[in-house]
Order: sequence, then C-alpha cells, then structure tokens
Amino acid sequence: MPFISDHPALRTHLESQVDFMNEFSQKAFDTLRQVSEINLKLARQTIEGTLHANRELMACNDPAQLVQTVMKQLQPANERLRAYQQHMMSVLAGAKADFTHVAEARLPEASRSASAAADEMVRHAAAASSSHQTPGGDTPPYH
Repeated sequence: MPFISDHPALRTHLESQVDFMNEFSQKAFDTLRQVSEINLKLARQTIEGTLHANRELMACNDPAQLVQTVMKQLQPANERLRAYQQHMMSVLAGAKADFTHVAEARLPEASRSASAAADEMVRHAAAASSSHQTPGGDTPPYH
C-alpha cells in the first residue's frame, strides 16, 4: 500500500494498534476459555449431583425420608454454586488485571505513535500546500 509506505509514522501507529488489539483479543479469548471451562465443570457437577439425588429419592419409602433426603442434597448443591461463584470471580478479577496491564503497557506507545503520525501528516500537508502555491502566493484554483 503506497500511502502507508510513504508515511513511516502512520505505519508505526497502525502496527501499534494492531499489536494492541491482538494482545487484547488473546486475553479476551483466554478469559472466555476459562469461563467456558468453569461453566462446563458446573454443568457436569450439577448433572452428577442430580442423578445421585434422583437415585436416593427413588429409594425413599416414606414422606419423612423423602424430606430428609431432599434436605441432605441442598448443602452439596450450595457448595457447588459457591465454589463456582468464587472461581468465576477469580477468573474475572484476573481478566480485569490482564486487560488493565495490556492497556497501561500499550496506550502510551499508541498515544506517542498517533501524535507522531499526526505531526507527519501535518508536515506532508504543509509541504504539499507550499508546493502548489503560485508565485503571487495564492493557491491555484482547482477545476
């Protein structure tokens, strides 16, 4: 692309932006992978717990035993959900830290490269403007 190759500061800025988006996307993908693993683990545990509870409930002979069996199953279910919540919070806190680190590491460079690209564009525009002026100082009319 000749336009970008003529402007090294613009190329540097675009490369910086691509690097930032690439690293940010990798962190997001890793976070989504971890969240998916946590969700699958909870789903497996819930299915196993439900199957186990159903077997026990089917073996009950009277209503008192049925109530006792149901009450016994509530605590493991609550523990699974609590563990899920803690694990999810840990993953999300780690993702926040990763995203913050990426932003803090990349944004100063992006700001510098954007400023350099803007300065370069202004210099090129000024040079092009001065090369199109007529001897009287006026710019030629465009048709």
